[in-house]
Amino acid sequence: MFGSALASVDSLGGPSRVNTMLSTINLKIISNTNLKIMEQPAGEVIEQVTTESARIAASDAF
Repeated sequence: MFGSALASVDSLGGPSRVNTMLSTINLKIISNTNLKIMEQPAGEVIEQVTTESARIAASDAF
């Protein structure tokens, strides 16, 4: 859940653009504080996924 939210922030160009998009479709905006709080757990999950992906790619290559 967190990873997809933060990926959205990155792909849309930052928190202000995310909030602009959310307000355009009549949804509540996300405060920068809450985005920062979500970054840590999302970063940990992303790191685990990339580590596992690299391990699989390395075992497939050799």
